[in-house]
Amino acid sequence: MPDRNVNINEDVVAEPDVVIKTEGLQKNFGELRVLNEIDLEIRKSEVVCIIGPSGSGKSTLLRCIAFLEEYSEGRVFIEGKLLGYKVVHGTLVRESQSNINKVRRNVGMVFQQFNLWPHMTVLRNVTDALRVVKKMDRREAERIGLETLRKVGMEDKARYYPAQISGGQQQRAAIARALAMKPNVMLVDEPTSALDPELVGEVLQVIQDLASEGMTMAIVSHEMGFAANVADRVLFLDEGRIVEHGDPAQIFKNPQSQRLIQFLDTWKSREL
Repeated sequence: MPDRNVNINEDVVAEPDVVIKTEGLQKNFGELRVLNEIDLEIRKSEVVCIIGPSGSGKSTLLRCIAFLEEYSEGRVFIEGKLLGYKVVHGTLVRESQSNINKVRRNVGMVFQQFNLWPHMTVLRNVTDALRVVKKMDRREAERIGLETLRKVGMEDKARYYPAQISGGQQQRAAIARALAMKPNVMLVDEPTSALDPELVGEVLQVIQDLASEGMTMAIVSHEMGFAANVADRVLFLDEGRIVEHGDPAQIFKNPQSQRLIQFLDTWKSREL
């Protein structure tokens, strides 16, 4: 947990369109530093794709932004609010869970594994948080749930159980579950990594549709073509650092760092 003295207020004076901001973000697992001095801003309606080799810290970055992992140093702000900690006499102290939940209430998360409840129907998976967290009655929750499932092309599977549908359909249901909460930003972690190749396209299309509608997103992906087409900005992580960032044309057609050139060459050779 960050324990150094800081001279900041609990809130920051942020630009109104900055949805996510990290300052000097670090994450350690014991003596292993997985994230190292990550400074990042994601603006409203911006789609940022995060690429890099396995073990570079991509998924950990998303989990720290959502405070599913407690970061070790630095700060994370969601819509101008410090997430995870509060400032007491110039020192960062862990915030209460209820206040953590309030700060991140507008953040949706889609995981590599779909994390659907196997004993619940698709509709119940989508509506459970609406009823538990937002205290909606069943009828209103189901109305929103069906509307959201329709958005991802899954309304006809609402009464099915996860074991009765494909992996691609399960991931679309997971996206619907996050969307039903009406988030202002979506964190999407390797959404196709657990899918058979022929199911990848249907999930990427849903995400691309969300991007075209103006959803703010940070997406970890190993699909370089998708990142090139959908991202406003691409970050290349290696060994826990942002090595290079820029618009897709710059990153994929005119990489500046030798490490990114090497990474892209490896990816291209696998595609052949």
